[in-house]
Amino acid sequence: MKFSYKLSGIGWADVHLQIEDSEIYINTSYLSEPLIDLVRSIEYLLPECTPMDEVKDVVQFEWNSEPAIHRWRFEKTKNGKVQIEIVVYVDGLTSTPGKLEFKEECEIDLFIKEVIFSLEGILKQHGIVGYRKQWYAGDFPISSYLQLRNYLLHKSNFTINIKNQDEWNECIESNLSNELEIIKTIL
Repeated sequence: MKFSYKLSGIGWADVHLQIEDSEIYINTSYLSEPLIDLVRSIEYLLPECTPMDEVKDVVQFEWNSEPAIHRWRFEKTKNGKVQIEIVVYVDGLTSTPGKLEFKEECEIDLFIKEVIFSLEGILKQHGIVGYRKQWYAGDFPISSYLQLRNYLLHKSNFTINIKNQDEWNECIESNLSNELEIIKTIL
């Protein structure tokens, strides 16, 4: 299994996904938020990253590839696996039938590991501020990176503190020192 996500120009990213003998290359643009949609969708599949009432077995999102649209669909299957489907709408019209370009199943943890590796490559090459400049003012999904990295390391929720839980002035806090320690591991 291979996955790579690399910024290729101002507001453009080159993506490669290969599982078994199936592979797809996508050149996606800033007209959507592909990286954020990807990592948030993965988080929705994991109770360790998402409140229990928001966890999903099926998640779908779209990437704008000008003029094409790539519709991704993740479905949790048995034994810690995820089925990944990608349908392409060549003219960007999702009201017309698209073409199924990719459909494979893999271990969800292996997929997350590959995504995390790509995220870390982006951080090493561009940094957080550099990413924003390169991605046409879109922010790097740092909180999603931290949650998914923590999931791979500990298979648990990211440690947070809730003050005044279930009150009108509830306050949710994470530990910045812990977050920076995770980021330091990629340097």
